[in-house]
Amino acid sequence: MATTETSLLGLRTVTTSGLEQRIPPRDRRNSGPRHTRLQIWRRLGAVAIAASLLPGCVNTKFKTDATVQSFVIADEPYAAGVGRDIIAQGGTAGDAVAAMALAMTATLPSRVGLAGGGVCVLFDAASKKARTVDFLPRPAGAGGVAMPAMARGLYAVQAAGGSMRWEQVVAPAEQLAQFSPGISRALVQDLTVFGGRLTADSDSRRRFLGSGTPAVGAVVAQPELAATLSVLRRQGVGAFYSGPLAATVAQGTGIDPAQLRAYQPRVGGTLTVPFDISDLHVPDLNEPEAGAALVQTWKAVASLPPAERATRAAQLLGATGKGPTAAGAGVMVIDPNENGAACAFTQGAPFGTGRGIAGTGMLMAQGVDRGGFGAPALIANSIIGRTLFAGVGTANGDDGPAAGPAALLSVALPSGLEETSTAPQILAARPHPSPDGSASSAAGCRPRTGSAIARRRTIRAPAALR
Repeated sequence: MATTETSLLGLRTVTTSGLEQRIPPRDRRNSGPRHTRLQIWRRLGAVAIAASLLPGCVNTKFKTDATVQSFVIADEPYAAGVGRDIIAQGGTAGDAVAAMALAMTATLPSRVGLAGGGVCVLFDAASKKARTVDFLPRPAGAGGVAMPAMARGLYAVQAAGGSMRWEQVVAPAEQLAQFSPGISRALVQDLTVFGGRLTADSDSRRRFLGSGTPAVGAVVAQPELAATLSVLRRQGVGAFYSGPLAATVAQGTGIDPAQLRAYQPRVGGTLTVPFDISDLHVPDLNEPEAGAALVQTWKAVASLPPAERATRAAQLLGATGKGPTAAGAGVMVIDPNENGAACAFTQGAPFGTGRGIAGTGMLMAQGVDRGGFGAPALIANSIIGRTLFAGVGTANGDDGPAAGPAALLSVALPSGLEETSTAPQILAARPHPSPDGSASSAAGCRPRTGSAIARRRTIRAPAALR
């Protein structure tokens, strides 16, 4: 594990990758003078950056002289930087995950887009309650085109768990689209493997693949997407579902304008697994490979020896082989007030349908009817109101059914059941490590021998998932 310290607010950035690349100087204006933002890449998998404002974990609720702590993780490095900045500006977990998701519509459009969607689990430390925000991009148009759920979904997430103004949350994404800081290795990898899905007439193919697959750091501005994000920032999320922009989206996707206008995300409770004085919270979804399936799998494998859990969980979820699946991307935050948020997003398939919506910079998403693209989870203490663990498992688009949920459990199980587990131990316990496949990212604070520790894990799923 490599650890890099920067002087910005005592930020500690931790990654399991040894490959590093600095953002070009032009982007340093976004992170403050004289402070360099570090990009961390990981080969052939979801990229994750964990940013902690504290080397260890303490309970700040009852230790008033403790250093404020927070964790920000994203499957794309620029998005992680946006989340870090939102927290540094006084934002909360809901603000940060919404801002990071919007940022990835510009920096990782292969997996995240305004025409796509996702699902989040939120824990409010003040009310000590958890909730699901369900905005999956379910089929709504001809050929399985998805209902564009992302904008209203993220607005609901930010309204439920945020404290900043909506325009503050949207602005970083607009800037990334308009003034490209150079594309990340995460996007280059997806363009290399799945770029052929982009249709010849799409703006995305012209911009990203017009001269062949771009190199890491290549500057690719997206003015059409920046203009769309500008509308969301200035006019609010309603402009995406009613008005001129909505008419363009409806025409481009072939979805009835009235159906688009009526769309609303679902906000409800979570499914829980109680243990000790904490609870595991997963989204309350009806789709296969999600919701009840995760809870049932957890209960079925919890009593097994640690070395057997991941493989058995993969078998129970049906993650048994390699094959096409929806690609996902995840973000998670534990903020200074110990609120938690974990989200998984998808375009349905890598780059969605591959077709663009003219004049918007967006790709049409493919509808999903399963949860295999990714699964978020939180572990929280509802007695004192504290998030102890946030994790997301995501699929890469070619690693078979249930890959994302199974990858999540490979880190959530030891995090929830074994307080003395360390990242190397979790890595060693995985059967048959593989250089590819789905990925999990997690951050957690778990008590041990009367003190507290901070752990961040980004590991690959068992070979059984392939």
